[in-house]
Amino acid sequence: MGHNISILSKHNLDITNIESLAFDIYNKYEFTIEYGYYAVEEYNKLLENGLDETFISLGTIGDILLNKRFLLIDENFQQKQLYEKHGDALFEIMEYWYWFDFKQFNKDKPSNEQIELEKRAIQLKSYTLDYHSEMEENGFMSIYDEIIVNDLHYYSKWWEFCKTIQERNYFDDDDYQNFRKQIMKDTLLFGGNKAYFVNDQCSHLKGVGQGDEMYYSWQELEDYFNSREKLELVSISKTVLDNNYRKEVRKKISENLAFFDDFEDIK
Repeated sequence: MGHNISILSKHNLDITNIESLAFDIYNKYEFTIEYGYYAVEEYNKLLENGLDETFISLGTIGDILLNKRFLLIDENFQQKQLYEKHGDALFEIMEYWYWFDFKQFNKDKPSNEQIELEKRAIQLKSYTLDYHSEMEENGFMSIYDEIIVNDLHYYSKWWEFCKTIQERNYFDDDDYQNFRKQIMKDTLLFGGNKAYFVNDQCSHLKGVGQGDEMYYSWQELEDYFNSREKLELVSISKTVLDNNYRKEVRKKISENLAFFDDFEDIK
């Protein structure tokens, strides 16, 4: 399986609820946003809501456009409903854990550790912003309490990305420079001042880049990056502004790298 780029940045969006978030994003992007959640069959039964397993729209902001729109999804909507209904007793209901294969781990019920992790996950904000267009490639953005994972724009797989920066392969081409500018625009628009680019299968990061970033505050995430003994953080903008630094980066082992961009050379 190919290694992908996970792009993480800070945000200051209004995540009080999905409607507030939809209005905040709309005021920044000015694209149509439909917001809601996906109803899951197993959760529907526990909630006794009579819903089908489908997307449940809670509202739309902006004009309905045929060729360009965002779909904003609350990933924890039904889990939060269930927790409000049952409290901690929810985790004793085995139907709730329909997605977990206990037999694989020779268990017949969740451990206390699993319960605490699930409870924490429900309480965290977790939204997905899906982009749909007939004219452009689709993409998405994950939005957590303080962190955005931006997959709205595609440039390459991880190893090609490393070559672009280390070996200057196509660095000055429009594809890469436009990619940087798109990430800069999103990062600054949503309240961040830099973006981190990590290998989503990096052995040094233990799940960060694969979803575990949702458990971190922005400061905790930066502290975590800086605490990893073998991980080497490379400044993309500094490779442009400092020729000696660029030469040193060329010598580094790609498997140990993560990059960050503060866009100093293009602001």
